[in-house]
This record gives sequence, C-alpha cells and structure tokens, in this order.
Amino acid sequence: MGCPLLAVNECPLSTGKSHLAIVQKVNNEGEGDPFYEVLGLVTLEDVIEEIIKSEILDESEDYRDAAVRRTATSLSAPLKRKEDFSLFKVSDEEYKVKISPQLLLATQRFLSREVDVFSPLRISEKVLLHLLRHPSVNQEVKFDESDRLAAHHYLYQRSRPVDYFILILQGRVEVEIGKEGLKFENGAFTYYGVSALTTPSSVHQSPAPSHQPTRHDLQPEPAEGTRSSTYCPDYTVRALSDLQLIK
Repeated sequence: MGCPLLAVNECPLSTGKSHLAIVQKVNNEGEGDPFYEVLGLVTLEDVIEEIIKSEILDESEDYRDAAVRRTATSLSAPLKRKEDFSLFKVSDEEYKVKISPQLLLATQRFLSREVDVFSPLRISEKVLLHLLRHPSVNQEVKFDESDRLAAHHYLYQRSRPVDYFILILQGRVEVEIGKEGLKFENGAFTYYGVSALTTPSSVHQSPAPSHQPTRHDLQPEPAEGTRSSTYCPDYTVRALSDLQLIK
C-alpha cells in the first residue's frame, strides 16, 4: 500500500535511517478519546515508486546469479577478449557512497527510461549502474543557511559554459529562466543539462514551469566562440536545501 507523500516528511523515511515505517491515522469516531489506528506499512521503495511512477524490481540477485554462471562457464570455455571497464572500478571504501540500494536502482531505472542519452540503446544498464555508484558521480551539496547565495549553491548559471548533466535525487532547487527571470521550484528526479551530453542544437528552447517536472529538461543554447562540447545555459539553478545529486 502507499501513503501520501506529504506525510513522508514526518516519518523516519525522510531521515535516511530507515526504509520501513508504520502508517497510522487518528480515529476519533464514536465515544471516548481519539486513538491511533494502524493502517499498515510503507517502505522507501513505495515512496520512490510513487515519485517515478514505475515499479522497482530488485535485480541485485539476478546480477549475482549471472556472475556465478559466467564464472562457472568460463572454467571450461576459452577466454574471450573483454572490454576495459577499469574506469568504473573503485575500491570497497569508495563504494560506500551515501545512496541506498533502492534509490540507486530507481535512479538507474529512471535514467534508462526517461532520458534518451542513457537509454539501453546507448549505454548498457549494468554499465550505467556502475557509473551511478562511482563516488565522483554521486555528489552532495550542503546548504548554508547563513549565505543563501553562496557560490557552491549554484548548479548552473545563465550564460556560463557547462559540460555536465545533473539529476536531483533529494532536496529542492530554484530555477530562473528567460529574460523575464521567471522563477519556480523543483525537487527530486528533475534533471538539467541533457544537451551538454549531446550534439549542439541550433534551436534554442526554454521550458515552462511544469507540474510534471520529472520529464522536463532545460535545454541550454550553444555559446558563440566556444568549443562544440561546451554549452551556455539560458537558465540558473540554485540550491534551496541540502542536495543529493547525480553529476
């Protein structure tokens, strides 16, 4: 069963210390004092599924089984040339990034389905999963209440060249677009800078605020006189809280 997302901020799931919570409601029907009535359990996976509108299937066991089968087969089969993926190999200590397995799988599923440059036709799902686990990709931004306009709060700034893509996993950001300086807030599973990963487009596009932010991306325009791999966004994205993001 699911639970209202508004209630998540008041339950242990929001602290990151638990992935299971008891859902209760106040029962004040009939005579006597009101009391809490237990409705059921909600998991972190339930909340993430509501956000990304997709069911999460834990594939870790399948990966392990496949690895065992490959190892057993390789004992009797001739060795084949393998691609070098040493770039994605990090130590056990580096793997201890602050992202839960459920959120990791949800992020991989979201990117492979919703963002074309990460689709299975362009990048293997297993390679994408390893990439997302890399500590240089999974990053945090600590919000400074005493200096809300601190430089490290700005993920993108208008007319400043960028060469990276960002997906917000947790936290809130303020987006300012257009010459009018239209501002709106976005949260988890919104992404920016897709065009920084693709061929520059001669068509300049700016998004309008959307109530379905998971599907929108801000398209930057190419900067004059810059390299083809560099883009100048026509928007600004600034942190409004602590952030966890993929970069």
